[in-house]
Amino acid sequence: MHAKNWIQLGATAAIFALAEAAFAVPLTLTGPIAVNSVGPQSASAPCVIAATNCSQPANFGFNNFTANGNTSSYNMYSTTPTATVADGVQGTPYTVSQIETVVGSVFQIAIDVNTAAGGETLQLFEVIVNGAVAYNYVGPTPIGAIVNNGNGYADWTLGVVNLSSFLDTDTVLFHANWTGASDGGESFFLIAGSLPPTQIPEPTTLALVAIAMLGLGAIRRRRTV
Repeated sequence: MHAKNWIQLGATAAIFALAEAAFAVPLTLTGPIAVNSVGPQSASAPCVIAATNCSQPANFGFNNFTANGNTSSYNMYSTTPTATVADGVQGTPYTVSQIETVVGSVFQIAIDVNTAAGGETLQLFEVIVNGAVAYNYVGPTPIGAIVNNGNGYADWTLGVVNLSSFLDTDTVLFHANWTGASDGGESFFLIAGSLPPTQIPEPTTLALVAIAMLGLGAIRRRRTV
């Protein structure tokens, strides 16, 4: 392959990688959380995916999936109104307006782990807006309950999600992929949060920008020769 083609290929790959990284904002996993300090789950902190009964505000449902005993894995999406949606099947999305009415436009996702046995792994968590991944956490990350096992309080949090730039009618789905549950399924619920500090671009992102700019510049120079 000619050097020109390699440059074009590298520049194109860098641009696509940069676009994907820029769109899907990474979620930060925080925990384990001190005992009974975040929560409890309530109508003002509604479930989006859970394997238990949850206190919900009016017209705000969740995927009430069944996960009892040893659970090898689950791949669950949220849904509203409350229903049991099968593993791997997308439920009915919320609107941005529905979520903002309850927890505001900025929030975190609390995880109430339902085991103290260990060996559980968070594989993936996504916030999907209008059918595209807007926020995500990509594991695999071992995760367990240290002090709050299945009591309605958060063991870990994922955040921060900010929906203020989206329209009220835009749609939102939540997606959890988990393996190794040993004592029932987890509860994922929303808690009002605050904006994080202004983020500085990571070195990897800056490198992608540099590669893309250099590649496009080289292509342009070759075309003008």
